[in-house]
Amino acid sequence: MKRSINIHCRKDRKGLRMSYTPTGDGKSLVLQGITICCPYCKEARSLHNMTEEMFLEKVVGDKFFI
Repeated sequence: MKRSINIHCRKDRKGLRMSYTPTGDGKSLVLQGITICCPYCKEARSLHNMTEEMFLEKVVGDKFFI
């Protein structure tokens, strides 16, 4: 069973109500071309050239702070 990783805002530490399920391919790009806007602090963020391997290294517990 694959785990789901919740995505949180790194500025105010609140959940963004979205999650990512790893595919198992460490070289594939993650969330490419997607801009995520925090509804609390109104900042927009996106991931550029981040592979799934790099993404999983930054996961804390089951949370990823963007």
